[in-house]
Amino acid sequence: MHDLFVVSDLHLGRGKNPQTGRYHELEAFFYDDDFRSFCQWLIDDAHKRNAQIRLIINGDAFDLLRIDRPPQTPEATFVERRFGPFMTPDRAARDMSDVLDGHPGFVDGLARVLAAGHDVVILPGNHDIEVQWPAVRRQIERAVLGRVREQLTHGREVDDAATRLRFPPWFWYEPGRVWLEHGCQYDPENAFKYWLRGSLGEAPPAVHEAEYDMPLGNFFQRYLFNGFGAITFIVPSTRANMRYAKWLLANTPHLISRAVLSHARFWPQVIRRIAQSQKRARRVYREGHERALTRLAELPEAGALGDKLRQIDALKERSASVVEAISTLTRQALRVLLVVVALAGLTFGLWFAGFHAIAQLKGGFMVKAMLFLLLDFAFLVAAIFGIGWGLFRSPRPGSSPLRRAAQKIVDLLDVPIVSFGHTHDEVLWALQRPSGGRAWYYNTGTWLAVFTHDVLMPRERVQFTFLRVRGHEAELLYWSPGRGSSAPVILLDERNPKAEPRRQGAPEPV
Repeated sequence: MHDLFVVSDLHLGRGKNPQTGRYHELEAFFYDDDFRSFCQWLIDDAHKRNAQIRLIINGDAFDLLRIDRPPQTPEATFVERRFGPFMTPDRAARDMSDVLDGHPGFVDGLARVLAAGHDVVILPGNHDIEVQWPAVRRQIERAVLGRVREQLTHGREVDDAATRLRFPPWFWYEPGRVWLEHGCQYDPENAFKYWLRGSLGEAPPAVHEAEYDMPLGNFFQRYLFNGFGAITFIVPSTRANMRYAKWLLANTPHLISRAVLSHARFWPQVIRRIAQSQKRARRVYREGHERALTRLAELPEAGALGDKLRQIDALKERSASVVEAISTLTRQALRVLLVVVALAGLTFGLWFAGFHAIAQLKGGFMVKAMLFLLLDFAFLVAAIFGIGWGLFRSPRPGSSPLRRAAQKIVDLLDVPIVSFGHTHDEVLWALQRPSGGRAWYYNTGTWLAVFTHDVLMPRERVQFTFLRVRGHEAELLYWSPGRGSSAPVILLDERNPKAEPRRQGAPEPV
């Protein structure tokens, strides 16, 4: 039985720009040397214990969504010039080649693990779902196995290493032990209706250009957030986005206004284009997903889960399409605008009534002047309080869809360990197994800097978190390059009862 080491959400971009010697603007991963030293530590530790290890990268290792645009070509459309080319298999393969060339330390770390006789598993996430495409996988194999060849002398050893570099299309499952997947399918803003899309590698360009089944989170990342430029962290959830937006609004409002204004005239055309030509793409996506799901459900290497896999697929928290979501947001924005206008009218009416009442009073000039000042001051304080409450109030604590999904997966598969990534938050949460006993849900966080400007957290801004599974026991740790060893992640109890995952069919808390 292999020891498992799980990391997620590295979000590698194009790395260093060879023309300038600086990192590309949208790069967020600057820790190649740290990752390489982490891999070497895994190898040395396994050698001391005479153990076999499996390094699993649980989604979003690569960021093909938040990535600098390639040089423009004369035939590029207006959308491509502003937001980058559409992600076809050829485009994704070229981008992946650039990403790997820009991160030689990361590639070398994976190659060392393989050359030492261990396994590497790369799962897709919502920022690198294109890893399912053969053309993209070939680029990863080219880079990693090329480095393996430099470390091994016999061709047979290289061929053996190639068999230990795996690309499951969705999850890693070991019956009675673990279930691992990226977890974006249980986030309403980042779930794909048709996740399995390896067959789309052969689809015509028109299918990819339709950008069908693009989650709302991906849409905003591509068509808005990338416009913010250099940010050393990525915020994947609504709660984090709201915290970040409030911080931006309070500290750098010019950045928001610049990005929104520069993108505004393109959005209607983007939405109009996405709303067109969806019928054919929908059929191709649906049929490809269903075929792949049927094969995967019967595959012995994937646990031959059968109907249970379809039940897990049905757990996805799919929200509205991009077009529907944008339409809904537009209607909500109009309602908010009407409410603001109504409140402004009501406020002016109250102020005018107070002004008129003071003017009708019989009294001296000083008395009326003092009353006018008090009236204006009261309205000013009320306005400041209202704006501050709207901008800086904390969101209501809500239940975690990923924790609920983890409990339902435990109910279906009776595994003691479920691990996701995606949220960039380290999580340890107790679950209940149907056979009795305790199960655990872990989230491996991210290796990127996290947004901590507005909260106090018992962690470093950059923390190299990973999950270690030995036998049937797991522990959430972080790698410390300075000490050359790992240490437990610090997590605090939560007071939010709504975050507690519930058994399937249990009522929502009031």
